Amino acid sequence: MSILRINISKLSEGAHQRSLQAAPGEIGLDSRFTKEVCVEAALESTSRQLYVHAEIKTGGLFKCDRCLEEVEREVSSVFGIVYVAESRAEVGEDEDMRVLSPDANYIDLDEDVRQYAILALPQKTLCTEDCAGLCPTCGTNLNRAKCECRNEAVDSPLSGLQKFTKN
Repeated sequence: MSILRINISKLSEGAHQRSLQAAPGEIGLDSRFTKEVCVEAALESTSRQLYVHAEIKTGGLFKCDRCLEEVEREVSSVFGIVYVAESRAEVGEDEDMRVLSPDANYIDLDEDVRQYAILALPQKTLCTEDCAGLCPTCGTNLNRAKCECRNEAVDSPLSGLQKFTKN
């Protein structure tokens, strides 16, 4: 059964607000997400369609991509979905539009919230903008300590191109 579910069976026309909460695991988010998922949904209902505008807030512990330290981050996202009655459906491939059966009593937001929370994660997570990362030789976290390794230039097949970049 869906956790982030909105009853639309007796929804009158006009604007409506709903607040929903779920544990991250209840909607399929992985263990990196540690904070409760909060959804503020604004619904606009007409005789022909239902528009849902949702704001998601959650958070968790993520690993820095440079030094591998855990970093606490807030995650938020906003999305909108239009639900149209099955008899009026000319939807096609639009991801933000869904066909709603005439006898539907609920809309489930679990999967949409899960996907938008994951998509809200940055491509690269850093503990700080100037994170020094790990030493490629000994693995020391360079944010905490200096190592004694000599980081000599690696002989690369492209090293000959460096003479073109120096002025």
